[in-house]
Amino acid sequence: MKVQSTPKTMTLLVSIMVLSLALFGCGTTPTPKASVSDPSASSQTPGDPAVARGLSLFNTQCSVCHGKNGSGGSGPRLIDKTPLASYVQANMPRNKPGSLTSEQVSDVIAYITSLK
Repeated sequence: MKVQSTPKTMTLLVSIMVLSLALFGCGTTPTPKASVSDPSASSQTPGDPAVARGLSLFNTQCSVCHGKNGSGGSGPRLIDKTPLASYVQANMPRNKPGSLTSEQVSDVIAYITSLK
């Protein structure tokens, strides 16, 4: 059986295609937004005192696993990351989990978010 193309059939097909594109997009997936756990840490600059304190703390508590300047080692690379304060507070440093104060956690996160 041969199907003949009629203006109504073409209009229906085009309408279905347009509706499909409108409902499902053009095959693209929306890019997920990065979550920022501590909004005050995301705007830190290298001259900020919190960043300087975080650098000092990072060098003594974190660099053993996460590498100098957050480049990675036995722990993951931290450059361009924003760790969750609650995770850092409860789990870091690995050899003494939960030993950092809230201020120390904020300072370390300020330093980590300044890494590029």
